[in-house]
Amino acid sequence: MNIVSLFDTLLTSIFDAEQRFFENPKNFSELEASVKSSTDAFAAGFLGAILSEMDQAIRNTSWRNGRYTIHRNDTRTLISSVGDISFDCTYYKSKTEKNTFTHLLEDLIGLEKNERFTEVAESLMLCEALKTSYAEAAKVLPSKQEITKTTVMNKVHSIADEIPDKIYDKPRTVPYLHIEADEDHVAEQHGRYGEDENASFISKLVYLYEYRQESANAEGRYELVNKYYFSGLYPGEEGNKQLWSRVNSFIETNYDTESLKRVFISGDGARWIKSGVTYVDNSVFCADKYHLMKYVNTAAAQMLDEKDDVKKELWHLLYSKLKNARKNFDTYTAAMMNSAKKPEKIEELRKYVLGNWSAVRRTLRNKLVNGCSAESHVSHVLSDRLSSRPMGWSQTGADRMSKLRCYDRNNGRAAIIDLVKYSREHRHLEATGTDGIVPQNLQLRNILAEHYNQAESYIERMQAHIPYGTVRKTLTIREKLYLL
Repeated sequence: MNIVSLFDTLLTSIFDAEQRFFENPKNFSELEASVKSSTDAFAAGFLGAILSEMDQAIRNTSWRNGRYTIHRNDTRTLISSVGDISFDCTYYKSKTEKNTFTHLLEDLIGLEKNERFTEVAESLMLCEALKTSYAEAAKVLPSKQEITKTTVMNKVHSIADEIPDKIYDKPRTVPYLHIEADEDHVAEQHGRYGEDENASFISKLVYLYEYRQESANAEGRYELVNKYYFSGLYPGEEGNKQLWSRVNSFIETNYDTESLKRVFISGDGARWIKSGVTYVDNSVFCADKYHLMKYVNTAAAQMLDEKDDVKKELWHLLYSKLKNARKNFDTYTAAMMNSAKKPEKIEELRKYVLGNWSAVRRTLRNKLVNGCSAESHVSHVLSDRLSSRPMGWSQTGADRMSKLRCYDRNNGRAAIIDLVKYSREHRHLEATGTDGIVPQNLQLRNILAEHYNQAESYIERMQAHIPYGTVRKTLTIREKLYLL
């Protein structure tokens, strides 16, 4: 690796940019762009040189000589966060396994055969795809190669189907946990003429938290403490079981279940939400007060001038402590239907309340139940990317994007590179059914020594450059000040 030549090129381009800036100090944007371009080009060249040096080191090891013969000398190009990286990547033939060929450098660094992107570059695309379209995410990398929106879509689709959940340093001890759930309706993408234009599917969202507290940043608002999100399509009964079992596993792993008295599951009464009590230990279902209020207001509005009195009476019956409160509510709403403008709205209220009577009463009378903010969470976590704008999704794309947005909220944007690494390893295991090739411990001491020798040479040469550049800069500044 000729590190000195790389530094010489970098210094030359930076000093040229510096000279142009001192000749025209008002064009600082050009200086900034030139320096970034120069440093990115240097970084790409440096990374490529390191990989080429690693490839050469593999060729020279006795370990390789005993197992593989050189079959072909290849050049590999990867798209990185700093541009395109080109490097030598020797193709080998196995001496022990018939008709077996491989790039040992790819095996050593964990690079898939047809992979075009570094892990950092892929994570940058995914970070952009979290909030913008695939077409915009395709523009985020400074590559001369073509990156299409289909490329970004394929990267989203390649995220592992099941992502490992966070594990806390030690189990947390709390008396109660709260789970809220809702769904987003996602428009399905169509590729053939004549299909149902209104077809859609749902992406499920479940989030868990410990308690609510007043927000320090906004008076009168509350925030949920230690939130953790789960999302994906999870279709059918088997999907429900998989989703809720995952939630229960997270609780068992991260919380002291012996100290956990109760888990409250809140939602709008959808069957998949209510099924959570089957899989989450020590849990009960609580009706979402937001939907209850909506049903009550809509039903009362059908009584025209009497709507305020009717609304008051409905809430009175719902909060009633009488043993026959359910029967009284049934009788009262049945009488409302006889004079309602739209009786079907009364029936919707009756169906919701009577079908979830215990859950409704638990929500209204148990002070430990916080209410439910699932609607707003669905809006921010899912709808903001999946359904708030006119777009269509494949089911795989919507499932992976839902999981990606939850991963981002659970772990932070910087941790997406860990997801990329996990997904690549997961794909490799699925493809081979093995643990992969164990990296060999290559001895690179001679290479490191060569780096240090070249660095000393570079320092001497750089010291020769800088004084001249300083004098030139000083003279240029004086000239510009004189012209002002």
